[in-house]
Amino acid sequence: MISETLNCGAIVTTSQKGKGDLIPRAKGAAKLLRIPYVERKRLSLANLQANHKNKDILIFSQKGPQLFTGEGKAHEFHLSMAQLRLIAYDRGETDHLVEALGPEAISSFLDCTAGLGSDSLVVAYAKRSCKKMVALEGNPLLAYITNYGLRHFVHENDTVTAALRRIQVCAVRFETFLQRAKDDSFDVVYFDPMFEVPVTESPQFLSLRGHLVESVFTEAILREAKRVAKERVIVKERPFSSIFQTMEPDELLGGKYSRVAYGVYKVKG
Repeated sequence: MISETLNCGAIVTTSQKGKGDLIPRAKGAAKLLRIPYVERKRLSLANLQANHKNKDILIFSQKGPQLFTGEGKAHEFHLSMAQLRLIAYDRGETDHLVEALGPEAISSFLDCTAGLGSDSLVVAYAKRSCKKMVALEGNPLLAYITNYGLRHFVHENDTVTAALRRIQVCAVRFETFLQRAKDDSFDVVYFDPMFEVPVTESPQFLSLRGHLVESVFTEAILREAKRVAKERVIVKERPFSSIFQTMEPDELLGGKYSRVAYGVYKVKG
């Protein structure tokens, strides 16, 4: 994982029965992220958080790193809805993100809002010739967990595992990355910002909302993204989003009854 987003105002600890290499791994992550390592001392997560000004907690357990925000259960890496999307794709059903990419092969893809890495995984699986897969996440704790999952999760389908391994996570805000990127660096630049009106059926992010970097997608960001993209910029939002009203896309893709849509902004040559 490449990290430029540091000192995130959190702490690192282990599970209550943390043993073996968990403690040195937790201390290593604390050093990387420049945040304190705190000995668990069999405290509950709620009590540990209360003792440290309600800071978010990165927990090292035998199952892998987890993020505790104080809202709901601790978050850990999982395939989320990507698993169902991959099954549907293999059945020949339309995935609207894949449709938004266009029928042509792509060699590079920039996901500006990685989150759990679900969308990047679908793209990596569907576009197997795409070798340059970069996923940006502004919250370094979530970036750490997503990167761990992409590096260690083993799927029963070897092709899915290979797709996971091709994705490189960078812990950096997309505004910073785009400013530094060269013109035409990626075939496609993709955004999945926090929806203006949340989808209530998305429980995987309920405990994280309010704890993530919630950057606003603006016309200036769109211009910068189109400078970096060779072919197109794709934005995922609700169909009625103000983004699509103020920045009308060249195409708006999504099912008739879909709660989300993909706006395609083509880069003119």
